[in-house]
Amino acid sequence: MIWLGVAFVLVLAPWIVRNSLLHQKFTGIETSMGYNMYLGYYPQGNGSFIFGPSLDLLTIMDDAERDEVGTQKALGFIRAQPVRIVPLAINRLGFFFGLEKRVLMYFYSNDLLGYIPARILFVVALALLLPFVIISISALFGFSLLKWNPQTKLLGLLFFGYLLPHVFILSEDRFHLALIPYFSILAALLWTGGFGGISARWNDSLTGRVFVALAVVGAIFLFLNWGFELSRDAGKIAQLFGPNGNNSHFSY
Repeated sequence: MIWLGVAFVLVLAPWIVRNSLLHQKFTGIETSMGYNMYLGYYPQGNGSFIFGPSLDLLTIMDDAERDEVGTQKALGFIRAQPVRIVPLAINRLGFFFGLEKRVLMYFYSNDLLGYIPARILFVVALALLLPFVIISISALFGFSLLKWNPQTKLLGLLFFGYLLPHVFILSEDRFHLALIPYFSILAALLWTGGFGGISARWNDSLTGRVFVALAVVGAIFLFLNWGFELSRDAGKIAQLFGPNGNNSHFSY
């Protein structure tokens, strides 16, 4: 662990030094948090990316200045409406685990692919959306099969540490892509062990039953989230599958 920390510092230090010298103050490797917070707490926003306001700060060419201005404006939004913090966090959690349909809706609706018959478009949509559904649900139950030890605790901290900033800053469905390799490993653990492993884990101990129960609850929440998302976007989806869906011109 010590050598891992040393390697971490050696990789990041040159960039921190470079950014600090460039901006004449201590600056880490990340200078876009203020911009993201501005979008995440924008008064007319929903906690995710919104196209119009996304252009507001881009006229500021200096990254550090843009970061500072965005942070101050975001803090102003929060102070003006502190009651939005929790609802926006819930929204972002849902967006993070959302279905990956933006690419299909944006590119097809702006006629970049031409007209596609509804049946073929439906098959394409399933090919794009179902893999995440299958892998994420399988990963939940695969995680429940793990024994609680330092390695699995580290994996849990990775998930928690990656998800938490998105919940309180800005979130989109594409942000979960970085976790897909880990989800795939956990899904493979379920697939190779079979569902008999779930039963064995349940009968193994109280901890095993808690983990399996949490996986079931997590799966229910995921399906509810996806159902809400499809219901919320039902009008756009219907228009997309219509005869002029390729000319719907949805914004990104």
